[in-house]
Amino acid sequence: MVRNLEATGVGLVPDHAVVVDAPDARAVEPLAAARQGAYEPVRALLAATRAEGDWVLRHEVVTALAGMDAGWPEDPDALVVEAFRRIEEAWEVRTAARAKDVSEEQYRAFRTLLDDALPVIEAAVEASPGDPVPWSAVLPHCIGAQAPRDVFEECLGQALACAPHHLPTHAHALQYLSAKWHGSHAEMFAYAARVAADAPEGSPLRALEVVALTEVVPREAKRGVPGAGRADAIIATAQAYSASRPPEDHAARLIRNHLVWALNGRERWAESLDVYRSIGRYATAHPWVYMGEPLEAFREVREGARAGLAASIPRNGTVPAPAVPLPSSANAQAAHEIAYVPGPPQRVSQELLLCGATVRLAPAGRWTLMESAPSEEAPGKRGRRASVLRLDGLAAVAESAFDSAGMTTLVARREGDDACVLSVVVKGRTAARHRWAGPGASPSQETARRHADLLVAAAGQGDAREIARLLRDPGDPSQLLIRTLTALGLPPLPVGFGERGEVLADARGATVHRARSLWQGMKDFMSDETDPNPPLQLDGR
Repeated sequence: MVRNLEATGVGLVPDHAVVVDAPDARAVEPLAAARQGAYEPVRALLAATRAEGDWVLRHEVVTALAGMDAGWPEDPDALVVEAFRRIEEAWEVRTAARAKDVSEEQYRAFRTLLDDALPVIEAAVEASPGDPVPWSAVLPHCIGAQAPRDVFEECLGQALACAPHHLPTHAHALQYLSAKWHGSHAEMFAYAARVAADAPEGSPLRALEVVALTEVVPREAKRGVPGAGRADAIIATAQAYSASRPPEDHAARLIRNHLVWALNGRERWAESLDVYRSIGRYATAHPWVYMGEPLEAFREVREGARAGLAASIPRNGTVPAPAVPLPSSANAQAAHEIAYVPGPPQRVSQELLLCGATVRLAPAGRWTLMESAPSEEAPGKRGRRASVLRLDGLAAVAESAFDSAGMTTLVARREGDDACVLSVVVKGRTAARHRWAGPGASPSQETARRHADLLVAAAGQGDAREIARLLRDPGDPSQLLIRTLTALGLPPLPVGFGERGEVLADARGATVHRARSLWQGMKDFMSDETDPNPPLQLDGR
């Protein structure tokens, strides 16, 4: 089971990389500035979303700001943020627990806060006609205040008149119509089916029924609750939608998180893990908030899915191959990654013994350059652990191999033609991961300075102010990566980096550290030989 459990992690991001409700790239810097008390960038962004009718981005930004104290004068944007904040405060008091688990004291406080919020919500709606986002505060208010059906339907109609395909609006409607609030499962599923049928091609609303499925507890599903009897068909529709969208697609996040919830509840572990691979690092607060703190719940249930799949495989069986596309070979990845490891190749090779990765090493002054080397791996001899680390990239290799040795590693990565990444791996974790992706992707000044300090400390030289400026530059990612490496005093990237595989094969003094099983690595590590993993000397070196 241990072997199988290890293999189930292929293609999954590590726990520390998962985030909940991460904002669109366009909102990252304005929100970071707002956290520091500088509100002008986020005010400009919210004004732009109103002008452009970008209700998805507007809803995300307002939701994020609801947890802060708005620091600008009252205007339509400040009002909607305050409305969201009031509603969020009320629901935090009540919690997402079932009614039987909410105390009378919580209910009283909840109702009082809802009453206090109503004037602010009404002012937000009046101040921004045609905007569906304030209605995302009105509808939860209807749910909590037990508004009559005609009031709810009037509010829902007003919201849909602004934006008929606004996902948060329909998600709130499902809640009101659910059996636990003011409707029934039959009403809820009927509504979800109608919305899905009317949704445009490619809309996440096409799979809205899987969100409704979350509201049905397993014992109800077994009793043949209307809609729940179609669970397999609903899941299949959501899977087809997920498969039609690229991995980590922003619009698909909520559907994928609900889909994986449904698959886990039915112990369909292999399918669940495929969806987790598509989710990547992007968890959403719902449905995980039903279990408590969303991030913790997401990680815990994902680990449970891995354990469930591993336990279900016969002793001599193999883990199903991931259905979500992963790099078909390390060769594709090797063309885009180079790691800078302090120390000579022989020392690096020694630390790699228990890691199980096949890599090529090349001396470069006080550094060793490292790349994945699939062409040097003997067919049929690759260990399970080796394949896991290789698919996760050189940062994962560095996290595993160089922790105890204290060898802080930098990893340069090129992602296609329009993005480059520079990471710092220290003490067994990736402490910084900066990504250049052109205009709109620049980090906040605070984040850039923090990453710059880590890069300078890792390289042992460089001006942190200059590095921070390069990190925030919206120019060509490839050129900025090269300029940053130069400013840090690091060896230049090998010729052909990002264009062809195994660029270190032509480097002077290059050697190969071959992958081996964990057992063989331990035997070699305990050996008295001075070099337990003699590197392969390439011809002519």
